[in-house]
Amino acid sequence: MNYKILFGSYPIPRFAGIASHNFVVMCDETGRPLFEINGGASNADGSFNYCAIRGPLTAVVTDYAHRDLRCYPEFYVRPTSVTSLLLEGSYSSIATHWRAAVELAERIRQSDLRYSFLLQNSNSVATAVTEAMGLTPPLSAVGRVKAPGSYRRLALNAA
Repeated sequence: MNYKILFGSYPIPRFAGIASHNFVVMCDETGRPLFEINGGASNADGSFNYCAIRGPLTAVVTDYAHRDLRCYPEFYVRPTSVTSLLLEGSYSSIATHWRAAVELAERIRQSDLRYSFLLQNSNSVATAVTEAMGLTPPLSAVGRVKAPGSYRRLALNAA
């Protein structure tokens, strides 16, 4: 079996499950999550703001070996989350793609971008992270209603 990179969507209950929170996850050969990248807003103390309507835009890399839900969200393990396979391969192949995702997540964290529910949010981050790996988000998981912000390009300064 191979390692995998998955694109996930969590239907947001507050919006009757119509709008979703998108994320990206890396799983081992058994399907167990190793790492997950979520975008969103951060609180002043750096913790993840699950109920954001504004604030600094962030990208958080969750390491499932060191779990802390206050700072590192986990959406892959929620029963209503759905995923689509983006890439499957050897550990070294998947790790190379994942490094590109983690590097972009760090650039997003260091940026001065602001969170906006409709324009620049978790879905924008998931799309940008996926594209940084040279992959394409699944059409079933993006859209202006299904995933607000998923078409929004993040204006990051060139590194």
